[in-house]
Amino acid sequence: MVSKKVNIVQSGVQLMNYNSSWFSTFNVLEYFFWFKSALHFFSKLGVTPLGGNTVFIKKKLMKKINGWDDACLTEDADIGIRLSTMGEKVRVIYAEKYVTQEETPDSIKSLIKQRTRWQQGFLQILKKKDWMEYPKIQQKLFAFYILGYPFYQAMLMIYILISLFMMIFVKLSVLTAMISILPFYLILLQYAIQIFGLYEFTNIYKLKFFWRHPIIMIFTFIPYQWILCFASVRAVIREVKGINNWEKTEHIGAHR
Repeated sequence: MVSKKVNIVQSGVQLMNYNSSWFSTFNVLEYFFWFKSALHFFSKLGVTPLGGNTVFIKKKLMKKINGWDDACLTEDADIGIRLSTMGEKVRVIYAEKYVTQEETPDSIKSLIKQRTRWQQGFLQILKKKDWMEYPKIQQKLFAFYILGYPFYQAMLMIYILISLFMMIFVKLSVLTAMISILPFYLILLQYAIQIFGLYEFTNIYKLKFFWRHPIIMIFTFIPYQWILCFASVRAVIREVKGINNWEKTEHIGAHR
């Protein structure tokens, strides 16, 4: 805060138990990419949804925005959006030695509840429209994309169901079939990035890289995306119905 003359510091939060379940690897990598890469990009754009419990904010700023919104399910992200619309710069630091180490949810049910809460919180921030105060059009568009992502993810689940139906029952021309397979190559690229990310994560934290993981991830990549899509659908439904209770995530200390 002193050397960079900033009033907000976002440090790293990292899930650690990458080998606990079939979905924990993907969950760990999401945090790894989010805090080590994505938030740095958001900070440069000036659109920073703060996240996790390793955030430091000067008290004068909290007073300036009248504290956090206790009705918002992602009050940390809400604070980040409100402060960044005021032009406050966020210094993002991912120092492996000092990250807050946490664990993945211990079950699919718990993971769905956690992701539902996060996605619904983003929808709540979108509805509040504080992001409309950004001075630049590209900032507004990017904020709309980030906060509206639960809608896109929910629609993706519908798209997957439609595409499966078309694969079986609809006859396409050769050209249309060739074009329709292009997203598959993007999936392969994303899978490759996940493998490289897992290697870097295990290397940084001096953990063992199991060669069975890349093989397992081939079969679990799409099911994990379905879980996230389902959580987004659930978040949209809850928000439309006005259900706003906090579904807490159980903790069993797996990261220890």
